[in-house]
Amino acid sequence: MRLGDLSDQEAWDDFVQRYVPKIYGWCRRYKLQEADASDVTQEVLGKLVTAMKKFEYDPARGSFRGWLKTVTHNAVRDFANNMKKHRGSGDTQVMSALAAAAAPEALDDLTREIESQTELEILREAEARVILRVKNNTWLAYCLTANENLTAPQAAKQLNIDVAQIYVSKSRVIKMLRSEVAKLSE
Repeated sequence: MRLGDLSDQEAWDDFVQRYVPKIYGWCRRYKLQEADASDVTQEVLGKLVTAMKKFEYDPARGSFRGWLKTVTHNAVRDFANNMKKHRGSGDTQVMSALAAAAAPEALDDLTREIESQTELEILREAEARVILRVKNNTWLAYCLTANENLTAPQAAKQLNIDVAQIYVSKSRVIKMLRSEVAKLSE
């Protein structure tokens, strides 16, 4: 919401740091060359500066990231359409690739990728919150069994604790993570 104030440099710096790589990545997934992806990213940022003055976030209409993805998709589509209008005797393979990039299947692939990245970011944030609330051995028991796929006896031996403690620790952390993920997903 702070982006509505164009003079809030800190808010815009945070936004640029967080979302410009995502916008650029989405453009590249549409098979745009690096320079074209940079141009479209700049175009999206220009549209955002205007849009954010009047933007009101309504969670019922979808996520901000989903809206931003749609703005990016539309900018890529406009870029592809502009290329078609102004193309010379260029390579038809390039034009075919651009047309394919704007196809619904590409948008579906991009949507799945964005959702996957969003879920991973939510999990990482939940983990960062939970790690602050549990003892070191509790967190390590979870990491060894959930992330590194060690068996409970292997983790217990490595941490020099009872196997039962491994199960309790892992269960406790998973419960806390589920709670945090639910909060963050709202």
